[in-house]
Amino acid sequence: MRFDTFALERNQTLFENGVEINLTESGVHGCTIREILDTDEIEQFLELRLGYGFTDGRPGLRAAIAQWHPGASAANVLVTNGSAEANLIALMTLLDAGDEIVFFVPSFMQISGLARALGLDVKHIALDADDGFQPDFDRLEAAIGPRTRAITVTNPANPTGTVLSQASRRRLVALAGGRNLWLLADEIYRGVEIDGPETASLWAEGQQVVVTGGLSKAFACPGLRLGWLIAPPDVISEAARRQDYTSIGSGILSQALAEKIMQPARRERVLGRGRSLLATNVSCLAAWLDGRKGWSWVRPAAGGMAFVRYGYDIPSEDFSCRLRQKESVFVAAGSWFGLEGHIRIATGVETPVLAEGLARTANFVRRTFGS
Repeated sequence: MRFDTFALERNQTLFENGVEINLTESGVHGCTIREILDTDEIEQFLELRLGYGFTDGRPGLRAAIAQWHPGASAANVLVTNGSAEANLIALMTLLDAGDEIVFFVPSFMQISGLARALGLDVKHIALDADDGFQPDFDRLEAAIGPRTRAITVTNPANPTGTVLSQASRRRLVALAGGRNLWLLADEIYRGVEIDGPETASLWAEGQQVVVTGGLSKAFACPGLRLGWLIAPPDVISEAARRQDYTSIGSGILSQALAEKIMQPARRERVLGRGRSLLATNVSCLAAWLDGRKGWSWVRPAAGGMAFVRYGYDIPSEDFSCRLRQKESVFVAAGSWFGLEGHIRIATGVETPVLAEGLARTANFVRRTFGS
């Protein structure tokens, strides 16, 4: 994926068909501060002194994050500037230049790109829609070599919205432990499941598991840029040393608000907001796909997006660009995630936005492909 792919104008822009419908987002439509805090709590924020604060995270915040990961304590938590920094410093801490990681595709390519930038080799393992995008363990075992040091997963997954089965979880953890590999699990979409129970964290299922997460996607607060790394205390200590040279620490305002969000009752309220929106929107998309010739999907189990296969002879990036030019609807190309013939459609946007985007997409398909 080109690094400029998502360096795009986020504001509403006028195109041929008026205001653009942005269906590239992969998280839940953003919260406002008033949706999270009451009036008294907002007033309390006015008294915050804007110093550095706790560079590794406020103690109350670290404890609240740990509480959401059974078996963790505050000593297992490092607060970061979004999950992107958590993924970066996890790679910096666990691996050395010349080491190798295994990376499943389709996937958001951030970890793959960061790894290559750090001098690591990356082996891509293809996932198959016919298998529900679950790992193929024959391919995985064949890919592991003498320089392999880590297996990386996103669970729930981006762009497919799939969740690892219990059998896949057990085999991944056992394989990592048996081969003395790290299992790095990005859990940024945990908490907004559509049809099933909350995804259990992979943390503490094995000695070699490290987890990253944050408030961007499921918690609908990407503007806070607040993430975390969950790992054994010695790894956390080494990661904190590296954070001193990346960002020093995350912002005091973000940490204070995050501590409020991560209290159990409020956490469930914020996540429930997202689950309700996604249930409505996934049903809307399912109705749009029903009977549409040449289109198919693996219905997402979680997350703010759906990965949809189309049946036309056109590269996905061309499909995305032409749809944007003709109907002012912007979807993410499957090639950006390592799999052609697909587009990623945002399901975490406001329902009228999704409905309008799908109507315009139908117009584009009819005019361009006659179907």
